[in-house]
Amino acid sequence: MSTPSFSSAKALPNDCREAVRTLLLAIADTKMFLGFHYGEWTFGTPALEAGIAACCMSQDELGHLRLLHACLNTQFGDSPERLIEKRPLNEFANVACLDRPLVKWADFVAINLFTDGALTVILTGLQHSSFEPVANFIDKMVEEEKHHLRNAQGWFRTLAKYNSQTKSALEEASRWALSPTLEWLGPPDHTMMQTLEKYGIVNAPWETLRQRFLDWVGALAHDQKIFIGLEQKNGAWTPSFPLDFSQWNPRARRCAPTQPEESILYHLRGSKNAIFKLGEHV
Repeated sequence: MSTPSFSSAKALPNDCREAVRTLLLAIADTKMFLGFHYGEWTFGTPALEAGIAACCMSQDELGHLRLLHACLNTQFGDSPERLIEKRPLNEFANVACLDRPLVKWADFVAINLFTDGALTVILTGLQHSSFEPVANFIDKMVEEEKHHLRNAQGWFRTLAKYNSQTKSALEEASRWALSPTLEWLGPPDHTMMQTLEKYGIVNAPWETLRQRFLDWVGALAHDQKIFIGLEQKNGAWTPSFPLDFSQWNPRARRCAPTQPEESILYHLRGSKNAIFKLGEHV
């Protein structure tokens, strides 16, 4: 029996509606923070071309954020003003490695590959979604994300081979970014993920999407002789470090009550320019 499609959030089954909203919020929040960090690295990159790429990726992420916020607003009544300006820090559901400023170029490459890569795998899972408002725009996002992954893979290979210092920095940054990214992907057997699959919101079981990500980054790191904390078992790449999801919060997509630094939200919200926000009460 084919899965029905849903033309609006109101048409979604009651036990699915909040799962869809929560997933879209997590994707939007992660894109907002990625856009901020990419934008900050427009300057100070190892090469002018890298700065141009960072600037372009920032524009892509903020453009995607606008689409997601429009969907959340029209379908679920979440206004962009509330989502950006009025939520407490502990309600943001971005990948935790984006909580603080990126210190070095290897950190940038790590979030570009692991965090943006995991996000792209989930976006591919939303292609042909039964939730029509998302299915209508997701292909464009996936297409633009391909450029991000090409940039990430290129720099990952460059730092892996350039010298021992860049290789060591890349390994450290990779392990730093991978664990919170896997936390954000969450436990595949969670009720929320099963609900998304049950109603055809995603086109594959969550475990399949997660494994697709692990096999991609595991093989890439193995080829470059970079140890990122994954090992291959029976042909599949799995974390060699413990991941305890017993305290996992599906709204924040974290295993611990951490939150973004307030200084980053200060810049994202444009707090210092509050008096210039036209048509808004601040």
